[in-house]
Amino acid sequence: MLNFHRINSVNNQFFTNLFNLYTLAFPSMERRTWAGLEYELNYEKRFCSHALIQDGVFVGLFNYWTFDRFYYIEHFAIVPKLRSQGVGTEAMSIFMDQTKLPVILEVDMPNNITASRRILFYEKLGFSIVAHNYAQPPYDGNGFFIPELIMSNDIHFANKHFEMIKEILYENVYHYELSKDKNTVIDE
Repeated sequence: MLNFHRINSVNNQFFTNLFNLYTLAFPSMERRTWAGLEYELNYEKRFCSHALIQDGVFVGLFNYWTFDRFYYIEHFAIVPKLRSQGVGTEAMSIFMDQTKLPVILEVDMPNNITASRRILFYEKLGFSIVAHNYAQPPYDGNGFFIPELIMSNDIHFANKHFEMIKEILYENVYHYELSKDKNTVIDE
């Protein structure tokens, strides 16, 4: 039986396991530092971090955000030795069964076999690629935006509200301040 074990601080018994998998599964430009993750755990009520536990053993991580109109899965990974054995599908099924709102997530562009398989994994779970261009802001506020795809289990919602979703992710997840004066015209 797979269980979601909530992690509220870096002192949790499973946090080191979670952070080790987190750094193994995601490149540095696509994740937070230890201090950045600790900050979200301590101060952001909408951020939920879970260790996936099966028979008392750590098998994965599942980090997501709860917003008023949708959930956003920020990071999800299974330990390497258990990948392709149904653990990820079980975790997503448990999560999806408990959510009433649309679910949004980012995936890498399908430039390699791993990224293409990841997209197929989510498609099998009922997700579709949103028809809008998107780039992930850098976590540390410096560096480059990373071209990504947005996927959702409610494609109509995601396409219709793409700009709202993007703004919420940029400002809350990435702490990237969108220009408030987008429509300002500069006189020459």
